[in-house]
Amino acid sequence: MNRFAWLFIPLIIVLGSVSANAEILSPLVRLNGERLTLHVRNQPLATILERLTAQGLRIRIDPRINPIINARFDNRPISAALSSILKSADYALIWREDKSSPTGEPQLWEVRIFYKGQEARAQTLQPKTNLAVVQQADGTWQVRDILLLRLTPEMTEAALATLLDRLGATLLDAYVPLGVVRIRLPHGSDVAAIASAIAGTPGVQNAEPDYAYPLKGDAPTIVAGTASAPSQSRFPSTGDTIVAVMDSGLRSDYGDSPFIRAAYDAVSPGAEVGDTLGHGTQMSLIAAGAVTPLGVSSESDSDSGSPVVAIRAFDDNGFTSTYTLMRAIDYAVDSGAHVLSLSWGSENTSTLLESAMGYASSKGLVLVAAAGNAPTGDPVYPAAYDNVIGVGALTPDGNAWDQSNHGDFVAVSAPGMADLPVGYNGEAGRYAGTSIATAYTARRVAAILNENPEADRTTILKRLTATE
Repeated sequence: MNRFAWLFIPLIIVLGSVSANAEILSPLVRLNGERLTLHVRNQPLATILERLTAQGLRIRIDPRINPIINARFDNRPISAALSSILKSADYALIWREDKSSPTGEPQLWEVRIFYKGQEARAQTLQPKTNLAVVQQADGTWQVRDILLLRLTPEMTEAALATLLDRLGATLLDAYVPLGVVRIRLPHGSDVAAIASAIAGTPGVQNAEPDYAYPLKGDAPTIVAGTASAPSQSRFPSTGDTIVAVMDSGLRSDYGDSPFIRAAYDAVSPGAEVGDTLGHGTQMSLIAAGAVTPLGVSSESDSDSGSPVVAIRAFDDNGFTSTYTLMRAIDYAVDSGAHVLSLSWGSENTSTLLESAMGYASSKGLVLVAAAGNAPTGDPVYPAAYDNVIGVGALTPDGNAWDQSNHGDFVAVSAPGMADLPVGYNGEAGRYAGTSIATAYTARRVAAILNENPEADRTTILKRLTATE
């Protein structure tokens, strides 16, 4: 008997429990070669096209064209599909020779949608780079229809192929350092229930949704005061220890700053790094030494700053996910960083998130994370993991900031208020938060490692707490 056979009875129940109504309300858009499956109700055409671009199809469209679409069909030739939903617009299908195709036949490359005689108005539709997150009844967030599996050597290629086939799933990619594969389940799947159903399967060490984590709860808040732009002399890059800032990215106008060693988009690998939120740019300025928090004396601010690797791990809506963070960690390791600045956190944890942080620590990265901007005393992750330095915030006069979280997991506190020339979802100004304290602590850790590259976590904590 196939060793996986027993688990597919509960899976059939889970997958079959999704109502047809829910399937229609949450749009299903799937392109299979030159055939289109579409289950949508009252959806703008733009939403449908964005999903097609995410599947690799180029779209050019007149931005004035965005009718509401109601349709339900399966595996229809794309020409017939477009004819059925585009009532007042014309379209053209562009084909290109695909040298990688075994038949050498042309493949569908681009769709152009326009009003008759006005094709010149069509513009390229840029694919979205945001995570498709959904909130669950228990308050947690996860990426829709994505399941993460951590495999053991017992899982053979044939066994994995069988598992994927039974799940109706597609293998998207793999994170080799931890043996994690990312798979897409059928649309509307109850990912948590499926993960639970396959737990304990031979060859599967962990199975869980690709949990998502919002930036909002740990972002700095603007307070009274006037921000001053950092002077050119405060753009240091003299230190050798690289700080990787895993956040919302880096604004393009700071991309050529001397303290930026590299930048990477972990949400959309290969894309040009930007920062629509501003939070990542703020933290990079602090970690680099271009901005110093208020209350840091000139005597204690002897740290010259560090080169920064800016990693976009949060999308434009302020969400990251476990798998996105794995990508980001991999880049931080490959870039030669020795400090990982994590100015965010979540009260929800995950086995794979903890494993990813453990992997980062095992590769020599010192992890520094925000304790959170709500004084609940509840642990916040990743700050509360054993291999992470949790950071609380102080006011400029050295007292505990009244909105800083506290608890046994908070290892150090640091100044958490700064004049920032870049705003977070708003204007430049004076901001406060444990995220600021975290980026500054990461900078201090880098300075300690500059002096003593062999310093371990205990030595670093001793140095950090000696001057609190």
